Amino acid sequence: MSENNGYQQLTPSGMGAVLTWNPGSSVEDLAKRARRAALESGCALVRGVELDEDGFKLLVRSLGDTVDHKFGEGQADLLKLNASRDEGKVVTGRGPLPIHTDGLLVGERVDLIILYAAEFSDIPGSGATYVSDQLTAWEEMPVHLRRVLDEHEIEYLVKERGYFPTVPEDWYTIPTTRDYGRVKSLNLATAFPLDVAQRSWEIRVKGMDQERSDRFFEELDTFLRSERYTYIHSWQVADLLIIDNQRTLHGRTAISEGGTRVLFRGQLTLSGAP
Repeated sequence: MSENNGYQQLTPSGMGAVLTWNPGSSVEDLAKRARRAALESGCALVRGVELDEDGFKLLVRSLGDTVDHKFGEGQADLLKLNASRDEGKVVTGRGPLPIHTDGLLVGERVDLIILYAAEFSDIPGSGATYVSDQLTAWEEMPVHLRRVLDEHEIEYLVKERGYFPTVPEDWYTIPTTRDYGRVKSLNLATAFPLDVAQRSWEIRVKGMDQERSDRFFEELDTFLRSERYTYIHSWQVADLLIIDNQRTLHGRTAISEGGTRVLFRGQLTLSGAP
């Protein structure tokens, strides 16, 4: 970790800001400081924040406007990522989630993602959240990877219909970049590992043979999650992580068989940001 602009940063590329929490300060004050830090640095980490469900909702609504919710579970101000053991649950389940941007599959703008550890007990490396500094990674991306993103379309097939009930049932194309006026960034997800049976989505490069497409996504994922660009957050109860969904990509490692992981998640759209 390094320091810049008064913040302790989370990646060698300069992403992230570690903030301190004063238990005597208000949730609204925390929201103001954390929003500024997340928008300036890509994500903000605060440890030891005591919040119940109502306190979390207040924090989320103090940060901005909740998104127009189009998912099959939860609400934009509170979804419980509870490491469900139910068959067919992927996003809220126990397996890994590849690197992705929230709102991608439903075509929804999400500016900030708020994650809070209500319960957590797992072995080291399990149930971690990783956040990638996609803007720097995109700028420094090898030419052969960037050329595919520039010259080809990417298609998705949603498998987890219960979580994404409104999207097309067949393969459909999503633009690889987005620009809502604040920053132009990559708009994509990578593939689930081949040994993962339950997948929320499938992905391919349109017009490319499957073997070559698979190799591309494997190499792209490895690059975006390399040490220079990626912060891996090992959760503790009362951790708060606020992620700028336009500047970063994120994902999750699998939760262990005996692990407990309950994260509160909120999603916001910032009409006037920053």
